[in-house]
Amino acid sequence: MEKNQVIYYHPASRQDNAEERMETMQSRQKISDNKTSQLSWKSLLPITLTTVFVFVFAKIYGIFSHGVSSAFMSYAFLLPLSLIFLPKLLNLCTGNLLWNGSLDIEEEGRKLFLSSLASFLWKSGVAVLTVGSLYKGVLDIYGTSGSFEWVYLVVGIVTLAAGGISALLAKKA
Repeated sequence: MEKNQVIYYHPASRQDNAEERMETMQSRQKISDNKTSQLSWKSLLPITLTTVFVFVFAKIYGIFSHGVSSAFMSYAFLLPLSLIFLPKLLNLCTGNLLWNGSLDIEEEGRKLFLSSLASFLWKSGVAVLTVGSLYKGVLDIYGTSGSFEWVYLVVGIVTLAAGGISALLAKKA
């Protein structure tokens, strides 16, 4: 029993709930460990749909562009595919041995926060780079240039770098 755990006394049954609470905590810990330490094949579905959406969007936009094309638009789907989908697929195929730090009980909160932050920053960086690539493709097809093209690139790379650093910190913690 933990030192700060509260024990409730049930007057009707004249028993405390210490054993019940310990069993509940242990079952929650097992569920939490399974959720944080293992990826599932279902986790590939959102990024697969995102990659397919970007690919289909680029193709449909290309159909209505009167023969003008842009490499930024045509290959924008490769960013989520190569930076999120393929690493997750590789991780699943290798049995979660890569990019998956085990969580210690005493530092679980910090590691979980850092790994969640790393995942969020990495996915945000990929999203910014993908949207920036689509934006640059639209401008190329239109035949002009914009003033925000470099902002997408800089913000996307900085966010990816921050996600990578957070992932390294999560592994060390």
